[in-house]
Amino acid sequence: MLRCPQCGYERSFERPPLLIVTGAAGVGKSTICARLAGTMPGVVLLDADIFAFDHVSVVSPNQDYPAFWRSMMRLAHELSQNGVVVVYFSGMLPDQLLANRGALGYFDSVHFCCLSGSAELLHVRLAHREPETVPERMHFWCEFNDSLVAAAREIPTASLIDADGDISQVEQEVRRWIEDRL
Repeated sequence: MLRCPQCGYERSFERPPLLIVTGAAGVGKSTICARLAGTMPGVVLLDADIFAFDHVSVVSPNQDYPAFWRSMMRLAHELSQNGVVVVYFSGMLPDQLLANRGALGYFDSVHFCCLSGSAELLHVRLAHREPETVPERMHFWCEFNDSLVAAAREIPTASLIDADGDISQVEQEVRRWIEDRL
């Protein structure tokens, strides 16, 4: 129970799950987030990469991932006090969020939906989206994808979804994943 020291007003302290949909660039996170937005009562879907773009680089050489995710966890906590569950869509590795041990107490659990795509899928989508993408950037995201798959196999609250299928099918799998954790 939270109590205002000024007026004595009391309200419950909500501790919902925190849900993260993650994957490499080009795997479909933003598309799925946009397609699901407004279709799931009691859920707030946010493309966290938009915040990262404006505030901090969450890719090398900047190593301040924990600080970025600490801020995102605080935001999710504040939103959850309105009786909603926050689902972030972002290109991140679970350890970047899990490094914030103290902030994990805001939530009853943290779950990761890891969208994995083949190298061919990532190459096609990135080349279509960013024709000037250099081979090193493509290689980076393929390595990221492999690291994410390995991390998902080690974390009990992580699930893998193959994003190589039709985007509507992947959207439905992500929707079911979210609904199963509410």
